[in-house]
Amino acid sequence: MPLITNPASTKRYAAWRAFFFLWLAMLTYGLPEVIAGTGSMWIITPSVYILAGPLYLLHFLFFVQIARWSGRTSWSALYLFGVIFGLYETWVTKVVWAGYPDQDGFVLGGIGPWFGIHETLGLVLFYHAVVSFLLPLAVMSRLFPEWAKTFPVPDWVFGQSRWALGCRVALLVMLGVVTGHNNPVLPAYLLTWLPFLVVLIMGYSLLRKTGAILPGDIRAARISGPHLGRVGLFVVCAGLIATYVVSFIFFRPPGTPAATALIITAAFYPLLALLIARTKRQILPKNGQRSAPGAAGRPLRWLVAIFGFGAVMLLLVGAGIDLRGTLAPVAFLSMIPIGAGLFFWLGLWRGLIRRQ
Repeated sequence: MPLITNPASTKRYAAWRAFFFLWLAMLTYGLPEVIAGTGSMWIITPSVYILAGPLYLLHFLFFVQIARWSGRTSWSALYLFGVIFGLYETWVTKVVWAGYPDQDGFVLGGIGPWFGIHETLGLVLFYHAVVSFLLPLAVMSRLFPEWAKTFPVPDWVFGQSRWALGCRVALLVMLGVVTGHNNPVLPAYLLTWLPFLVVLIMGYSLLRKTGAILPGDIRAARISGPHLGRVGLFVVCAGLIATYVVSFIFFRPPGTPAATALIITAAFYPLLALLIARTKRQILPKNGQRSAPGAAGRPLRWLVAIFGFGAVMLLLVGAGIDLRGTLAPVAFLSMIPIGAGLFFWLGLWRGLIRRQ
């Protein structure tokens, strides 16, 4: 296996580090957006490269740094970070306040005049918290040992236990139904999913050749580690602030609600921050390793299985068997109780009361 042989080659490491972040951007964007169908034909969509892709990468990196710096890397804290992540659907897209553009998404009433039921409980408390944050974090902790040193999260879905198998199968079916329903045209489905999978699999293969997945290797720390320097963190924060300000002002201005709704939304942030602060600070073992990566191929095979599930659904439609009308409402509706349950279990019970 060819490796980078000159650790002093700063430019070479910088180039591979940049490549790693591009790969991470594909993962953090593609998991939620390609699956959801909002990333349809992403490869030829300029807004993906200008706004959506950077938005997901910057959020992910920001919360990873805050979690590492604060030591809040427990299940409860990471879930709550994911909920804060999901609140971008207020200020940036305004989906929680005003629904989907042209009402193309799943809609189910509102909590008062400003907050959609599915958009709040299903999208923020479940989909973004889990699919946009916990899942990419689980993938990274399974594929890269430097991430596994800090984040104890891969085993809940990519582990060997029956619980992990159940989560893996349940999410496969749910997300497979969602992606098959929201990407209804087979050629567009293939042109959306296949480039995503090729970039992830080929990109990871290239990173393996650099030594980026070798436990305890300096190349792994320098190329694929979760750390950011001060300059990197400044760029992430500046990028997030600019994205929020520009999007709030210029994107869907009619979707901006009354000042009361803005105040209520803003109040969620200190509330969630207090819940995170209430969780216990996690201390790494002396050897610095909390979870071994192992079974690295499982996350990538699981993504291929989701693609296959959605493709089979579309092929069945072509054969006159359309299961989407039956399965899709179940998948979307199930997100609501799951989101509410996760918030009460992880956010309130384990985080606030038991302080785990």
